[in-house]
Amino acid sequence: MRRLLGSALCALVMLGFSVGQSAANEVDPLQRNPRFELEWKTPPTTYLHYKVASQEQIDAPEPVAAGVINETPALPYAHFFGYEFDDTGALYPIHMPFEPEDVLIQFAMQIPDKKCSSGFEWERAWNMDRLYLLPGLGLDSKYIVGDGETVGGAECVLLSGTHDLTPPEREPAEGDVRWFNFKAQTSAWFNIEEGRLQAAEITVHAARWRAKATNVAAARMEWHWKVRYEFASDFDSTAGRYLNDKVTSAIANGAEYLAKLQGADKSWAYGAHKRGGSGLALLTLLTCDVPAADERIVAGFEALKAMEMEDSYAVAVSLMAYEAKYITEAERRAYLSDPEKFPEFKRELSDEDRAEMQRLVDWLSEHQNAKNPFWNYTENPETQRFDFSNTQYALLGLAAALRCRIAIPVGIIGKLVSEVVAYQQPDGPKVKRIVGYKPPKDNSRKGRSTSSSKPGKARGWAYATKAKWDRYTEAGDAYGSMTTAGLTCLLVGMDIVDGMDAGQLKNEFGSQAEQLKWKKAADESLEDGLCWLENWFSVTRNPNKGRHWYLYYLYGLERVMMLAQTHRLGAHDWYAEGASVLVTIQGDNGAWGTMPDTCFALLFLKKGTVPSRRVTTGSK
Repeated sequence: MRRLLGSALCALVMLGFSVGQSAANEVDPLQRNPRFELEWKTPPTTYLHYKVASQEQIDAPEPVAAGVINETPALPYAHFFGYEFDDTGALYPIHMPFEPEDVLIQFAMQIPDKKCSSGFEWERAWNMDRLYLLPGLGLDSKYIVGDGETVGGAECVLLSGTHDLTPPEREPAEGDVRWFNFKAQTSAWFNIEEGRLQAAEITVHAARWRAKATNVAAARMEWHWKVRYEFASDFDSTAGRYLNDKVTSAIANGAEYLAKLQGADKSWAYGAHKRGGSGLALLTLLTCDVPAADERIVAGFEALKAMEMEDSYAVAVSLMAYEAKYITEAERRAYLSDPEKFPEFKRELSDEDRAEMQRLVDWLSEHQNAKNPFWNYTENPETQRFDFSNTQYALLGLAAALRCRIAIPVGIIGKLVSEVVAYQQPDGPKVKRIVGYKPPKDNSRKGRSTSSSKPGKARGWAYATKAKWDRYTEAGDAYGSMTTAGLTCLLVGMDIVDGMDAGQLKNEFGSQAEQLKWKKAADESLEDGLCWLENWFSVTRNPNKGRHWYLYYLYGLERVMMLAQTHRLGAHDWYAEGASVLVTIQGDNGAWGTMPDTCFALLFLKKGTVPSRRVTTGSK
């Protein structure tokens, strides 16, 4: 009997062990192994795109007082390249100013810098001293590692955080732009296998003071928001054939969308800008291989001739559109495959088109500023007002006319380029440009680079004033789209001068000594401008301007790179990285937001700028 009882007891014990072992085997492996090795694995050449799955205004902890503006969240997608953040998931300060979506999602991107297990805690202090149109923000964050969870079909670990405003060292004066409070909570799910953020939920309660500005009253602004970001896609910018296929499809869909926007009067009006919108659309469609004989193009040019001149932009893009009519597929293929040989193709303009282009050139000549060599929207003898945006387009239009054998006024290019040089930042950080680069191997996030032996100074341009730089705070007001505008003015101007004969050079500069002096200053300015563009390089934002004028900047980047005949900008394949972003953010309808933004995106993807005859390289 005892033997029977002992055998039975033993069987029960073994059964219990077996059942327990079976149950243990069925436990989620993340729960069975609570020790995590968290590591960002995104290569620098990979693009990450996060969609806004939901966003809403939530109840404030206390009733919102009368007169307070309770802002409704309008957060767009968040996106980054691997080179834009460090191994803990923090965006590098050089990519400031941050937008609200940058601020919120990077709280959730944080991981500890060591192996950890459930319950591990760590802290982080933030000093975001430059936010776009917002006061600088200092925060103290506390994080805790939670348990493993499955989110979006991926094995993740939950990282929770609380984020509180750092008290200022001194109390701000009454009426100063500042944060009154900022409290946020984040729940982030980090994908262990892929080494990236999978999803995040963020709640924020914040209040700030907005100062009085033009057409804006001073007011207390509050945020009471909840937002969820989810990983949408990544894109390896080095995937050449796959990227090419995506680009081809994006161009076809974008051009089809753009063509459908033609109105009943055959224009592509953008607000009050009928000529400007039509000229830009015609330029874009022709660049996207829509034949000049296409009835939509023919009707568009007929409508264009009857339109008011509007402003410098409109006239300049009209000239560029006329040139595009006569750029053959053979010419485009030739300069895209080997731009250094720059083929000289004759463009046999019709008499009607030649007369129209001459009329447009005359208008630009007559409407150049009287008190300086730049362009405003329209000429006004009583003002010196100008901007580099109008000026670069005027030069691009004149260059297009020259390539069509239409003469432009003499005596303006040399002075203009000299003034462009004078408006560049007088100083900037010393930077050695990268002249050789090898992408990272295996799982490394760092490539190998070779730098120039001589440092340059990263010096950019602002919109309509001499750009500033403070060497103590390392802050300046130059930004991406205007630095590309300044560089465009230099490159186009220098290219025009390179094509002058001896008599024209004498009229432009007076003597060879003055010409050589001019060229030396322009070359130095160009090198430092490219240094600025490389130092602050980004294709996910307009450097030093956040999301504002973002696609306009990307078209400016393409323009400078094509004019300078530069395949890489430092460590970056500018085209592959920019194209990876554009094929991802394109809308289902083929658009990139507004009609002009759609044109800018298409012109980038098609490398629509005619390169210069001069070759520009980085310093050795």
